[in-house]
Amino acid sequence: MGQIEGASGKFFLLEQKTFELQNIDSVKPDGNGTFQCTVAADETSIYALRVAPGDQVVFIASPGDTIRITGSLDCYPSIFQVEGNDESALLQTFYAYTAGHLRKVDSLQLIIDKHQGEPDFFELTVMVDSLFNQIWEAQRQYEKAFIKEHAGAFSTLLVVNYHFGVRPVLSTKTDAADYRRVDSGLMATFPGNRHTLFFHQWLREVK
Repeated sequence: MGQIEGASGKFFLLEQKTFELQNIDSVKPDGNGTFQCTVAADETSIYALRVAPGDQVVFIASPGDTIRITGSLDCYPSIFQVEGNDESALLQTFYAYTAGHLRKVDSLQLIIDKHQGEPDFFELTVMVDSLFNQIWEAQRQYEKAFIKEHAGAFSTLLVVNYHFGVRPVLSTKTDAADYRRVDSGLMATFPGNRHTLFFHQWLREVK
């Protein structure tokens, strides 16, 4: 349930299945952007509320949870708050930190676009590449620290698979210990969960 200001169309609720997000419900908010829907769930899972094309809120929910989502589509970028359980709150801290890095990357891209064709453009791109690599490494170290600190949290499954733009930040080749930490943590705290089992089997196969 919740309230999204500036909403004009239906909201779509999606659930992460094994390979893809699948639409499981839809709801039409009232004139104030207030909405509510109920989902039958038998285990902890990953959900996304799509409030506009290209704009969605990702959260984690378990049977019995009541999730409240608030925010506004009247500003850019859209900002949303998720309340209702510790897992979603933890995930929001990750997304909020990452958003700061994404804003820095967007600023670097604007600089490149603005100065294309200028005499010192090559030197500028070298400097921008260096700054981007610093941002990338800071994101990587943050994700590794997040996984270590919150071993066993369901949100680590999303963190270890996070893509910064089109590139994954962590990989099984360079960050194998982090993948093993996520695997062992989930197997201990969420045994039998389909997401846990899929990740466990996938990790065994990529070794």
